[in-house]
Amino acid sequence: MINVILTEPAPDIVEGLKSLLGVTDGIELIGLPQDGLEAAQMAIQMQPDVLLVHENLPAADGYEVCRLVKMAAPEVGCILLTAGQRSLIANEAMIAGANAVLPPLSDAKAVIETIQACAGRREIRQTEAYGAVTDPTKMPITVGLISAKDGVGKTTLAVNLAVLLAKQFPGSVVLADMYAQLGDVSLMLNMGVPPGSLVDLAPYADELDIQLVNSHLYTHSSSLRALSGSTGLEPVPLNALSVPYLALLLGILRRNYRFTLYDLPSTLWDGGLYILSRCQLILVVTNLFELTTIRDTNSLLRIIIDGGYVSQTNVKLLVNRTSSKDRFSISDLEEATNMKVEFSLPNDTETAIASANRGEPFMNRSS
Repeated sequence: MINVILTEPAPDIVEGLKSLLGVTDGIELIGLPQDGLEAAQMAIQMQPDVLLVHENLPAADGYEVCRLVKMAAPEVGCILLTAGQRSLIANEAMIAGANAVLPPLSDAKAVIETIQACAGRREIRQTEAYGAVTDPTKMPITVGLISAKDGVGKTTLAVNLAVLLAKQFPGSVVLADMYAQLGDVSLMLNMGVPPGSLVDLAPYADELDIQLVNSHLYTHSSSLRALSGSTGLEPVPLNALSVPYLALLLGILRRNYRFTLYDLPSTLWDGGLYILSRCQLILVVTNLFELTTIRDTNSLLRIIIDGGYVSQTNVKLLVNRTSSKDRFSISDLEEATNMKVEFSLPNDTETAIASANRGEPFMNRSS
């Protein structure tokens, strides 16, 4: 049932609206305030679904009523009744907080449809999208993993982090391999022939939707959904993955999955930088084996942070494969990059290689 409060200074128009609302299924008139101040008070106290308020009222005009109600009872839908040209007062009405504008003598269909549209505002609270933007436990999180050099174990980390999250949040995690050529995510997840890939989807950017994207995703036993980089042997230039295409893909994945992880190549291009700019968390993976890796890691950080692509607060430095045989220390890396190392993982080459060769992430083990 849609509860409505109506205020209108002309008695004949009030009677007409009362009669209309009284015979319309699903709508109940619960209040008839006599002036603007009373209209605002009743709306705030009674919390109707919709307030129909005329622009010209004693005590407080319709614009002030809308402003007061929107401040104190934002879920109440406000419809401003005005005899003027709607195009001329629409801007003022929107600034005041009105959700719609109607002439008092509108036809019955327009009145009912506008009331129903404004009343639907409360239903938005029940949608997944509302929870995704208001509930911290449901807000989508985008994670990018990147390294300045290959061979530091970044893809192994990406795959196992994704699997770990998928086991904790079933059906809510997707991993995208951003390598248009020579990506290893499909191998590490033992996909066989993937159902589709990042490259395969690119030509369909104009018609991209969740159904099309899901049809290209592989489902792992952990519940992880994964998008392979490429299923073909032909080399694909990175610029084939355009920013508009990646923006659409990222938006679709963020809207439908709680966690989206991107395994990014060390080669920087516009699309990769765009993905990084949209990540809430960026893991820059490195190691302490050699000076060139530390130097290149610092260069990568300077490009993405000092270049203004990402905020330093979103970037976390992760040292992988640490051991007593490392040539350099964590403090050396911190001094070189002027950044704190947030995470360090010990070297376990045997486990990592065996896991990759079997196509079974070690985080998917039951024990």
